[in-house]
Amino acid sequence: MAMDRTLSLIEHYGYLVILFGVMLESTGVPLPGETILLASGVLVQRGHLDLGDVIVLGILGAVVGDQIGYWVGREGGRPFVLRWGRYVLITPERLARAEAFFERHGGKAVFLARFFSGLRVFGALVAGMSRMRWGTFLFYNALGGAVWATAVVLVGYFLGSSLGLVERWLGRATLVLVAVLAVVVAFYLAYRWAANNRWRLVGWGEALLAYPPVARLRTRYDAQLRWLLRRLRPGQYLGLHLTVGLLAAAGGLWLFGGLAEDLLTGDPIVRFDRALDDYLHARATPPLTTFFLIVTALGSIEVIVLLGVVMATFLAWGRRWIFLGSWLAAVAGSAVLNQLLKGLFARPRPHFEHPLLVETSYSFPSGHAMESFVVYGMLAYFAVLALRTWESRVGVVLGAALLVVLIGFSRMYLGVHYLSDVLAGYAAGGVWLSTLITGAETIRRSKKKAKLTGRTSENLPSTH
Repeated sequence: MAMDRTLSLIEHYGYLVILFGVMLESTGVPLPGETILLASGVLVQRGHLDLGDVIVLGILGAVVGDQIGYWVGREGGRPFVLRWGRYVLITPERLARAEAFFERHGGKAVFLARFFSGLRVFGALVAGMSRMRWGTFLFYNALGGAVWATAVVLVGYFLGSSLGLVERWLGRATLVLVAVLAVVVAFYLAYRWAANNRWRLVGWGEALLAYPPVARLRTRYDAQLRWLLRRLRPGQYLGLHLTVGLLAAAGGLWLFGGLAEDLLTGDPIVRFDRALDDYLHARATPPLTTFFLIVTALGSIEVIVLLGVVMATFLAWGRRWIFLGSWLAAVAGSAVLNQLLKGLFARPRPHFEHPLLVETSYSFPSGHAMESFVVYGMLAYFAVLALRTWESRVGVVLGAALLVVLIGFSRMYLGVHYLSDVLAGYAAGGVWLSTLITGAETIRRSKKKAKLTGRTSENLPSTH
Protein backbone atom coordinates (compact mmCIF):
# COMPACT_ATOMS: atom_id res chain seq x y z
CA MET A 1 0.00 0.00 0.00
CA ALA A 2 1.10 3.61 -0.61
CA MET A 3 0.86 4.36 3.11
CA ASP A 4 3.15 1.45 4.04
CA ARG A 5 5.77 2.50 1.47
CA THR A 6 5.62 6.10 2.69
CA LEU A 7 6.01 5.04 6.32
CA SER A 8 9.03 2.93 5.41
CA LEU A 9 10.60 5.78 3.44
CA ILE A 10 10.22 8.28 6.29
CA GLU A 11 11.55 5.77 8.84
CA HIS A 12 14.72 5.37 6.74
CA TYR A 13 15.36 9.00 5.70
CA GLY A 14 13.57 10.91 8.44
CA TYR A 15 12.70 14.58 8.27
CA LEU A 16 14.29 15.09 4.82
CA VAL A 17 11.41 13.19 3.21
CA ILE A 18 8.89 15.48 4.89
CA LEU A 19 10.62 18.73 3.92
CA PHE A 20 11.56 17.91 0.34
CA GLY A 21 8.52 15.76 -0.44
CA VAL A 22 6.08 18.55 0.47
CA MET A 23 8.34 21.18 -1.11
CA LEU A 24 8.58 19.38 -4.46
CA GLU A 25 4.81 18.82 -4.60
CA SER A 26 4.23 22.52 -3.94
CA THR A 27 6.74 23.42 -6.66
CA GLY A 28 4.72 21.49 -9.23
CA VAL A 29 5.99 17.91 -9.04
CA PRO A 30 3.08 15.45 -8.56
CA LEU A 31 4.22 13.82 -5.30
CA PRO A 32 1.84 12.63 -2.52
CA GLY A 33 2.51 15.47 -0.07
CA GLU A 34 -0.68 14.79 1.85
CA THR A 35 0.21 11.12 2.30
CA ILE A 36 3.69 12.10 3.49
CA LEU A 37 2.27 14.35 6.21
CA LEU A 38 -0.38 11.79 7.18
CA ALA A 39 2.30 9.10 7.53
CA SER A 40 4.47 11.51 9.51
CA GLY A 41 1.61 12.04 11.97
CA VAL A 42 1.31 8.27 12.38
CA LEU A 43 5.04 8.02 13.15
CA VAL A 44 4.71 10.85 15.69
CA GLN A 45 1.99 8.87 17.45
CA ARG A 46 4.29 5.83 17.49
CA GLY A 47 7.08 7.87 19.07
CA HIS A 48 9.49 7.93 16.09
CA LEU A 49 9.22 11.65 15.27
CA ASP A 50 8.56 14.92 17.10
CA LEU A 51 5.15 16.52 16.52
CA GLY A 52 6.39 20.12 16.50
CA ASP A 53 9.26 19.36 14.11
CA VAL A 54 6.95 17.56 11.68
CA ILE A 55 4.42 20.42 11.60
CA VAL A 56 7.12 23.09 11.17
CA LEU A 57 8.83 21.17 8.35
CA GLY A 58 5.49 20.53 6.66
CA ILE A 59 4.62 24.24 6.74
CA LEU A 60 8.13 25.21 5.61
CA GLY A 61 8.07 22.76 2.72
CA ALA A 62 4.64 23.98 1.59
CA VAL A 63 5.53 27.69 1.76
CA VAL A 64 9.03 27.44 0.22
CA GLY A 65 7.87 25.08 -2.51
CA ASP A 66 5.04 27.42 -3.44
CA GLN A 67 7.47 30.36 -3.62
CA ILE A 68 9.59 28.45 -6.13
CA GLY A 69 6.50 27.54 -8.15
CA TYR A 70 5.26 31.14 -8.06
CA TRP A 71 8.48 32.59 -9.47
CA VAL A 72 8.79 29.84 -12.09
CA GLY A 73 5.29 30.68 -13.30
CA ARG A 74 5.89 34.44 -13.12
CA GLU A 75 9.23 34.48 -14.95
CA GLY A 76 8.69 31.60 -17.34
CA GLY A 77 5.04 32.22 -18.16
CA ARG A 78 2.56 29.82 -19.69
CA PRO A 79 4.77 28.60 -22.59
CA PHE A 80 7.54 27.58 -20.19
CA VAL A 81 5.14 25.78 -17.86
CA LEU A 82 3.50 23.87 -20.72
CA ARG A 83 6.83 23.05 -22.37
CA TRP A 84 8.39 21.48 -19.29
CA GLY A 85 5.25 20.67 -17.36
CA ARG A 86 4.38 17.72 -19.57
CA TYR A 87 7.17 15.78 -17.87
CA VAL A 88 5.35 16.09 -14.55
CA LEU A 89 1.82 15.49 -15.92
CA ILE A 90 0.88 19.17 -16.37
CA THR A 91 -1.36 19.20 -19.46
CA PRO A 92 -3.00 22.20 -21.19
CA GLU A 93 -6.43 20.98 -20.08
CA ARG A 94 -5.46 20.67 -16.41
CA LEU A 95 -3.70 24.01 -16.48
CA ALA A 96 -6.74 25.67 -18.08
CA ARG A 97 -9.03 24.33 -15.35
CA ALA A 98 -6.67 25.62 -12.67
CA GLU A 99 -6.51 29.03 -14.37
CA ALA A 100 -10.31 29.23 -14.47
CA PHE A 101 -10.47 28.39 -10.76
CA PHE A 102 -7.96 31.13 -9.91
CA GLU A 103 -9.74 33.65 -12.10
CA ARG A 104 -13.02 33.04 -10.24
CA HIS A 105 -11.62 33.12 -6.70
CA GLY A 106 -8.57 35.41 -6.83
CA GLY A 107 -6.33 35.38 -3.75
CA LYS A 108 -8.66 32.98 -1.94
CA ALA A 109 -7.83 30.39 -4.60
CA VAL A 110 -4.26 30.17 -3.28
CA PHE A 111 -5.63 29.21 0.14
CA LEU A 112 -8.30 26.85 -1.23
CA ALA A 113 -5.95 25.14 -3.71
CA ARG A 114 -3.86 23.87 -0.81
CA PHE A 115 -6.71 21.53 0.20
CA PHE A 116 -7.29 19.96 -3.26
CA SER A 117 -4.59 17.62 -4.52
CA GLY A 118 -5.35 18.36 -8.17
CA LEU A 119 -4.98 22.11 -7.64
CA ARG A 120 -2.17 21.97 -5.11
CA VAL A 121 0.35 21.07 -7.82
CA PHE A 122 -0.74 23.95 -10.10
CA GLY A 123 -1.60 26.63 -7.56
CA ALA A 124 1.70 28.47 -7.26
CA LEU A 125 2.46 28.18 -10.98
CA VAL A 126 -0.88 29.68 -11.98
CA ALA A 127 -0.59 32.46 -9.38
CA GLY A 128 2.78 33.42 -10.85
CA MET A 129 1.58 33.19 -14.45
CA SER A 130 -1.35 35.50 -13.65
CA ARG A 131 1.15 37.92 -12.04
CA MET A 132 -0.71 38.01 -8.74
CA ARG A 133 0.87 40.49 -6.31
CA TRP A 134 3.59 38.66 -4.40
CA GLY A 135 2.45 40.04 -1.03
CA THR A 136 -1.09 38.77 -1.61
CA PHE A 137 0.21 35.39 -2.75
CA LEU A 138 2.56 35.07 0.23
CA PHE A 139 -0.22 35.85 2.73
CA TYR A 140 -2.69 33.29 1.38
CA ASN A 141 0.09 30.80 0.69
CA ALA A 142 1.44 30.93 4.25
CA LEU A 143 -2.05 30.78 5.77
CA GLY A 144 -3.11 27.83 3.62
CA GLY A 145 0.17 25.98 4.15
CA ALA A 146 0.00 26.38 7.92
CA VAL A 147 -3.62 25.23 8.23
CA TRP A 148 -3.20 22.35 5.77
CA ALA A 149 0.06 20.93 7.15
CA THR A 150 -1.08 21.18 10.77
CA ALA A 151 -4.47 19.57 10.07
CA VAL A 152 -3.10 16.66 8.04
CA VAL A 153 -0.35 15.85 10.54
CA LEU A 154 -2.83 15.91 13.42
CA VAL A 155 -5.22 13.60 11.55
CA GLY A 156 -2.39 11.11 11.14
CA TYR A 157 -1.41 11.55 14.77
CA PHE A 158 -4.88 10.94 16.22
CA LEU A 159 -5.66 8.05 13.86
CA GLY A 160 -2.25 6.46 14.19
CA SER A 161 -3.34 3.75 16.60
CA SER A 162 -6.39 2.96 14.48
CA LEU A 163 -4.79 3.15 11.04
CA GLY A 164 -5.55 -0.47 10.17
CA LEU A 165 -9.17 -0.09 11.25
CA VAL A 166 -9.55 3.12 9.26
CA GLU A 167 -8.09 1.46 6.16
CA ARG A 168 -10.52 -1.47 6.51
CA TRP A 169 -13.45 0.92 6.89
CA LEU A 170 -12.36 2.88 3.85
CA GLY A 171 -11.96 -0.31 1.85
CA ARG A 172 -15.51 -1.45 2.65
CA ALA A 173 -17.10 1.96 2.29
CA THR A 174 -15.26 3.24 -0.79
CA LEU A 175 -18.11 2.72 -3.26
CA VAL A 176 -20.67 4.21 -0.89
CA LEU A 177 -18.45 7.25 -0.33
CA VAL A 178 -17.84 7.61 -4.05
CA ALA A 179 -21.58 7.42 -4.74
CA VAL A 180 -22.39 10.09 -2.14
CA LEU A 181 -19.59 12.37 -3.33
CA ALA A 182 -20.66 11.87 -6.95
CA VAL A 183 -24.20 12.97 -6.08
CA VAL A 184 -22.92 16.05 -4.24
CA VAL A 185 -20.59 16.98 -7.11
CA ALA A 186 -23.37 16.40 -9.66
CA PHE A 187 -25.68 18.79 -7.80
CA TYR A 188 -22.91 21.37 -7.52
CA LEU A 189 -22.19 21.15 -11.26
CA ALA A 190 -25.91 21.37 -11.98
CA TYR A 191 -26.06 24.53 -9.88
CA ARG A 192 -23.09 26.08 -11.71
CA TRP A 193 -24.61 25.23 -15.09
CA ALA A 194 -28.15 26.37 -14.25
CA ALA A 195 -26.90 29.61 -12.68
CA ASN A 196 -25.15 30.49 -15.95
CA ASN A 197 -27.82 29.24 -18.38
CA ARG A 198 -31.06 30.79 -17.20
CA TRP A 199 -32.37 31.71 -20.63
CA ARG A 200 -31.49 28.36 -22.12
CA LEU A 201 -33.63 26.73 -19.43
CA VAL A 202 -36.45 29.17 -20.18
CA GLY A 203 -36.15 28.26 -23.86
CA TRP A 204 -36.34 24.56 -23.07
CA GLY A 205 -39.44 25.17 -20.95
CA GLU A 206 -41.13 27.06 -23.76
CA ALA A 207 -40.16 24.33 -26.22
CA LEU A 208 -41.66 21.70 -23.91
CA LEU A 209 -44.96 23.58 -23.69
CA ALA A 210 -44.96 23.93 -27.48
CA TYR A 211 -44.20 20.22 -27.97
CA PRO A 212 -47.14 18.82 -29.99
CA PRO A 213 -48.39 16.26 -27.41
CA VAL A 214 -48.24 18.87 -24.62
CA ALA A 215 -49.81 21.54 -26.81
CA ARG A 216 -52.61 19.14 -27.72
CA LEU A 217 -53.13 18.38 -24.03
CA ARG A 218 -53.44 22.08 -23.22
CA THR A 219 -55.85 22.59 -26.13
CA ARG A 220 -57.91 19.54 -25.26
CA TYR A 221 -58.44 20.61 -21.65
CA ASP A 222 -58.56 24.33 -22.29
CA ALA A 223 -62.25 24.53 -21.35
CA GLN A 224 -61.64 22.72 -18.06
CA LEU A 225 -58.70 24.99 -17.23
CA ARG A 226 -60.79 28.06 -17.94
CA TRP A 227 -63.64 26.71 -15.84
CA LEU A 228 -61.34 26.05 -12.89
CA LEU A 229 -59.82 29.50 -13.06
CA ARG A 230 -63.19 31.20 -13.37
CA ARG A 231 -64.06 29.62 -10.02
CA LEU A 232 -61.13 31.55 -8.57
CA ARG A 233 -61.73 34.80 -10.38
CA PRO A 234 -63.87 35.51 -13.43
CA GLY A 235 -61.89 36.40 -16.51
CA GLN A 236 -58.48 35.45 -15.10
CA TYR A 237 -56.44 32.91 -17.07
CA LEU A 238 -53.28 31.25 -15.76
CA GLY A 239 -53.21 28.22 -18.01
CA LEU A 240 -49.42 28.09 -18.12
CA HIS A 241 -49.05 27.58 -14.36
CA LEU A 242 -51.86 25.06 -14.21
CA THR A 243 -50.45 23.15 -17.18
CA VAL A 244 -47.00 22.86 -15.64
CA GLY A 245 -48.45 21.85 -12.28
CA LEU A 246 -50.78 19.28 -13.80
CA LEU A 247 -47.96 17.83 -15.92
CA ALA A 248 -45.77 17.47 -12.81
CA ALA A 249 -48.60 15.81 -10.89
CA ALA A 250 -49.35 13.50 -13.82
CA GLY A 251 -45.69 12.50 -14.03
CA GLY A 252 -45.61 11.69 -10.32
CA LEU A 253 -48.80 9.65 -10.57
CA TRP A 254 -47.42 7.72 -13.54
CA LEU A 255 -44.20 6.88 -11.67
CA PHE A 256 -46.03 5.89 -8.49
CA GLY A 257 -48.48 3.74 -10.43
CA GLY A 258 -45.64 1.97 -12.21
CA LEU A 259 -43.82 1.24 -8.95
CA ALA A 260 -47.01 0.03 -7.28
CA GLU A 261 -47.66 -2.30 -10.20
CA ASP A 262 -44.08 -3.61 -10.01
CA LEU A 263 -44.53 -4.24 -6.29
CA LEU A 264 -47.72 -6.22 -6.81
CA THR A 265 -46.38 -8.25 -9.75
CA GLY A 266 -42.83 -8.80 -8.45
CA ASP A 267 -41.12 -7.12 -11.40
CA PRO A 268 -37.30 -6.84 -11.66
CA ILE A 269 -37.02 -3.59 -9.68
CA VAL A 270 -38.49 -5.37 -6.66
CA ARG A 271 -35.94 -8.17 -6.99
CA PHE A 272 -33.21 -5.55 -7.35
CA ASP A 273 -34.43 -3.93 -4.12
CA ARG A 274 -33.17 -6.74 -1.93
CA ALA A 275 -29.84 -7.05 -3.73
CA LEU A 276 -29.15 -3.33 -3.31
CA ASP A 277 -30.05 -3.33 0.39
CA ASP A 278 -27.83 -6.36 1.01
CA TYR A 279 -24.98 -4.67 -0.85
CA LEU A 280 -25.25 -1.46 1.19
CA HIS A 281 -25.64 -3.33 4.49
CA ALA A 282 -22.47 -5.34 3.82
CA ARG A 283 -20.52 -2.10 3.41
CA ALA A 284 -21.77 -0.37 6.53
CA THR A 285 -19.13 1.18 8.79
CA PRO A 286 -19.55 3.03 12.11
CA PRO A 287 -18.59 6.47 10.70
CA LEU A 288 -20.92 6.12 7.70
CA THR A 289 -23.73 4.84 9.90
CA THR A 290 -23.35 7.82 12.24
CA PHE A 291 -23.41 10.20 9.27
CA PHE A 292 -26.54 8.67 7.76
CA LEU A 293 -28.32 8.55 11.12
CA ILE A 294 -27.83 12.32 11.28
CA VAL A 295 -29.06 12.73 7.70
CA THR A 296 -32.10 10.53 8.22
CA ALA A 297 -33.04 12.50 11.35
CA LEU A 298 -33.60 15.54 9.11
CA GLY A 299 -36.54 13.67 7.59
CA SER A 300 -37.93 12.35 10.88
CA ILE A 301 -41.38 13.20 12.16
CA GLU A 302 -39.84 15.13 15.07
CA VAL A 303 -37.89 17.47 12.79
CA ILE A 304 -40.80 17.80 10.34
CA VAL A 305 -43.19 18.77 13.15
CA LEU A 306 -40.67 21.24 14.56
CA LEU A 307 -40.23 22.85 11.15
CA GLY A 308 -43.99 22.84 10.72
CA VAL A 309 -44.63 24.72 13.96
CA VAL A 310 -41.84 27.27 13.42
CA MET A 311 -42.83 28.03 9.83
CA ALA A 312 -46.55 28.13 10.62
CA THR A 313 -45.90 30.64 13.41
CA PHE A 314 -43.82 32.79 11.08
CA LEU A 315 -46.47 32.77 8.32
CA ALA A 316 -49.31 33.48 10.76
CA TRP A 317 -47.33 36.37 12.27
CA GLY A 318 -46.91 37.82 8.78
CA ARG A 319 -50.59 37.18 7.93
CA ARG A 320 -49.61 35.13 4.87
CA TRP A 321 -52.79 33.10 4.90
CA ILE A 322 -52.45 31.48 1.47
CA PHE A 323 -48.97 30.24 2.28
CA LEU A 324 -50.02 29.19 5.78
CA GLY A 325 -52.78 27.01 4.37
CA SER A 326 -50.40 25.48 1.82
CA TRP A 327 -47.79 24.84 4.51
CA LEU A 328 -50.20 23.15 6.91
CA ALA A 329 -51.53 21.03 4.05
CA ALA A 330 -47.96 20.10 3.11
CA VAL A 331 -46.93 19.00 6.60
CA ALA A 332 -50.14 17.33 7.73
CA GLY A 333 -51.30 16.12 4.33
CA SER A 334 -48.06 14.33 3.45
CA ALA A 335 -48.04 12.51 6.80
CA VAL A 336 -51.67 11.41 6.54
CA LEU A 337 -51.36 10.39 2.88
CA ASN A 338 -48.23 8.37 3.62
CA GLN A 339 -49.92 6.43 6.40
CA LEU A 340 -52.89 5.68 4.16
CA LEU A 341 -50.62 4.37 1.40
CA LYS A 342 -48.55 2.29 3.81
CA GLY A 343 -51.72 0.66 5.15
CA LEU A 344 -52.99 0.04 1.62
CA PHE A 345 -49.88 -1.80 0.38
CA ALA A 346 -48.75 -3.26 3.75
CA ARG A 347 -45.26 -4.10 2.52
CA PRO A 348 -42.93 -5.48 5.23
CA ARG A 349 -39.65 -3.69 5.79
CA PRO A 350 -36.25 -5.21 4.95
CA HIS A 351 -34.99 -7.64 7.58
CA PHE A 352 -31.38 -8.09 8.70
CA GLU A 353 -29.90 -10.26 11.43
CA HIS A 354 -27.98 -7.26 12.77
CA PRO A 355 -30.02 -4.18 11.83
CA LEU A 356 -28.54 -0.69 11.90
CA LEU A 357 -31.94 0.84 12.70
CA VAL A 358 -35.25 -0.73 13.72
CA GLU A 359 -38.60 0.50 12.34
CA THR A 360 -41.94 -1.18 12.99
CA SER A 361 -44.33 0.38 10.44
CA TYR A 362 -44.84 -0.71 6.84
CA SER A 363 -42.33 0.09 4.13
CA PHE A 364 -44.07 1.29 0.92
CA PRO A 365 -43.81 4.21 0.26
CA SER A 366 -41.00 5.71 2.36
CA GLY A 367 -42.39 8.30 4.77
CA HIS A 368 -39.03 10.03 5.14
CA ALA A 369 -38.65 10.33 1.37
CA MET A 370 -42.22 11.51 0.82
CA GLU A 371 -42.46 13.99 3.68
CA SER A 372 -38.99 15.46 3.15
CA PHE A 373 -39.81 15.92 -0.55
CA VAL A 374 -42.97 17.85 0.29
CA VAL A 375 -41.73 19.83 3.30
CA TYR A 376 -38.30 20.83 2.01
CA GLY A 377 -39.78 21.38 -1.43
CA MET A 378 -42.34 23.79 0.03
CA LEU A 379 -39.60 25.60 1.97
CA ALA A 380 -37.64 25.94 -1.27
CA TYR A 381 -40.76 27.37 -2.95
CA PHE A 382 -41.11 30.01 -0.22
CA ALA A 383 -37.41 30.85 -0.51
CA VAL A 384 -37.64 31.23 -4.29
CA LEU A 385 -40.43 33.78 -3.85
CA ALA A 386 -38.39 35.71 -1.26
CA LEU A 387 -35.05 35.71 -3.09
CA ARG A 388 -34.27 38.18 -5.85
CA THR A 389 -31.37 36.69 -7.81
CA TRP A 390 -31.56 33.74 -10.18
CA GLU A 391 -28.37 32.21 -8.75
CA SER A 392 -29.78 32.23 -5.21
CA ARG A 393 -33.02 30.62 -6.34
CA VAL A 394 -31.21 27.88 -8.23
CA GLY A 395 -28.96 27.26 -5.22
CA VAL A 396 -31.91 26.91 -2.83
CA VAL A 397 -33.82 24.53 -5.11
CA LEU A 398 -30.82 22.29 -5.80
CA GLY A 399 -29.77 22.41 -2.14
CA ALA A 400 -33.20 21.21 -1.06
CA ALA A 401 -33.15 18.52 -3.76
CA LEU A 402 -29.71 17.31 -2.61
CA LEU A 403 -30.93 17.05 0.99
CA VAL A 404 -34.00 15.07 -0.09
CA VAL A 405 -31.84 12.68 -2.15
CA LEU A 406 -29.46 12.12 0.77
CA ILE A 407 -32.38 11.46 3.12
CA GLY A 408 -33.76 8.88 0.72
CA PHE A 409 -30.37 7.21 0.34
CA SER A 410 -29.93 7.14 4.12
CA ARG A 411 -33.09 5.03 4.43
CA MET A 412 -31.65 2.42 2.07
CA TYR A 413 -28.21 2.48 3.69
CA LEU A 414 -29.73 2.01 7.16
CA GLY A 415 -31.70 -0.97 5.86
CA VAL A 416 -35.20 0.29 6.65
CA HIS A 417 -36.42 0.86 3.08
CA TYR A 418 -36.01 -0.52 -0.41
CA LEU A 419 -35.14 1.55 -3.47
CA SER A 420 -38.72 1.24 -4.78
CA ASP A 421 -40.02 2.53 -1.42
CA VAL A 422 -37.89 5.66 -1.71
CA LEU A 423 -38.78 6.28 -5.37
CA ALA A 424 -42.47 5.81 -4.59
CA GLY A 425 -42.13 8.29 -1.71
CA TYR A 426 -40.61 10.84 -4.07
CA ALA A 427 -43.35 10.22 -6.64
CA ALA A 428 -46.22 10.56 -4.17
CA GLY A 429 -44.55 13.58 -2.58
CA GLY A 430 -44.10 15.14 -6.00
CA VAL A 431 -47.81 14.79 -6.74
CA TRP A 432 -48.81 16.41 -3.45
CA LEU A 433 -46.18 19.17 -3.66
CA SER A 434 -47.01 20.11 -7.26
CA THR A 435 -50.71 20.21 -6.37
CA LEU A 436 -50.11 22.52 -3.41
CA ILE A 437 -47.73 24.87 -5.25
CA THR A 438 -50.00 25.03 -8.29
CA GLY A 439 -52.96 25.91 -6.09
CA ALA A 440 -51.03 28.49 -4.07
CA GLU A 441 -49.56 30.12 -7.19
CA THR A 442 -52.90 30.25 -8.96
CA ILE A 443 -54.67 31.88 -6.00
CA ARG A 444 -51.76 34.22 -5.26
CA ARG A 445 -51.47 35.47 -8.84
CA SER A 446 -55.23 35.78 -9.18
CA LYS A 447 -55.43 37.99 -6.08
CA LYS A 448 -52.44 40.02 -7.25
CA LYS A 449 -54.00 40.59 -10.66
CA ALA A 450 -57.33 41.48 -9.05
CA LYS A 451 -55.66 44.18 -6.95
CA LEU A 452 -53.88 45.62 -9.99
CA THR A 453 -57.12 45.61 -12.00
CA GLY A 454 -58.96 47.34 -9.16
CA ARG A 455 -56.34 50.07 -8.91
CA THR A 456 -56.41 50.61 -12.66
CA SER A 457 -60.19 50.97 -12.62
CA GLU A 458 -60.02 53.53 -9.82
CA ASN A 459 -57.52 55.61 -11.78
CA LEU A 460 -59.58 55.70 -14.99
CA PRO A 461 -61.32 59.06 -15.64
CA SER A 462 -65.08 59.12 -15.28
CA THR A 463 -67.16 59.26 -18.49
CA HIS A 464 -70.11 61.02 -16.80
